[in-house]
Amino acid sequence: MKAAVLAVCVFSAAKSLIGQTAGSVKMKDQLKLILDILLALVITAPFVSGFADFQLPEIGNYELADYDCSQELYDAALAEQTASNVCDILAEQIAAAGIDCEKITAEVNILSDGSISISRVTVNTEDIEGAAEVIRNTLGGETEVVNEGDN
Repeated sequence: MKAAVLAVCVFSAAKSLIGQTAGSVKMKDQLKLILDILLALVITAPFVSGFADFQLPEIGNYELADYDCSQELYDAALAEQTASNVCDILAEQIAAAGIDCEKITAEVNILSDGSISISRVTVNTEDIEGAAEVIRNTLGGETEVVNEGDN
């Protein structure tokens, strides 16, 4: 790197000197263009040679395992956030239906294709039939609704 900086400095000084001495030469613009091109080559040469030696590291098993772990953590966080959101919405809808409900929990699964499945909802209420109807109307008829007091 030190050699590259030194080469750029020396070439810039030489370019400046040549530009000053060629003050009234007819081809001054062409000489400046050639010197600018040479300066660009001197500046980029260390980087180009560095890229030629650049190699990507081999992917080891540990990196793939880290990705799998990251995907599992992401899926778990997504399932937890989705369950929280679903429970909040269901609580609002059950309250709007005039049903008293103390607690709602949803069992959320993230499938391998990335889709979200809500297979079971547990509620703590006196009116399980009314709550179950609201939940099934919201999430679908196949959703299992369980009263927490029955467990």
